[in-house]
Amino acid sequence: MQPTASSAQRRVLIVDDHLASADLLLEILSMEGYVARVAHCGRDAVAIARDFKPQIAVLDVGLPDLDGFALARLLKADPQLREIRLVGLSGYAQSPTVDPSTSGFDHYLVKPVDVEELLSVLQRV
Repeated sequence: MQPTASSAQRRVLIVDDHLASADLLLEILSMEGYVARVAHCGRDAVAIARDFKPQIAVLDVGLPDLDGFALARLLKADPQLREIRLVGLSGYAQSPTVDPSTSGFDHYLVKPVDVEELLSVLQRV
């Protein structure tokens, strides 16, 4: 796979407590030309985001310490991170309550995520 112009040097934070899923996504995004880092819980994600300053964060909704919605609010509340684009991933079916305008997410995808769909979302944000 060749990196696309839209992915080159874009920083993505992957937040997922499932180690294999996070590592697989890290590998895919790296092959696509993204610069990516991984966090396995919400608190680590905030610390990494403050240092790494990603343009995009892909957040698992079901995290062990705080859910993805709370993490989205924390990231958006930080003055240095408020411009971050957020993609929510969940093993739960999308419901009418998951509204991008109120959830904090710019996009919301249901697991198992289709890689091509995720890459398309990342290119658009």
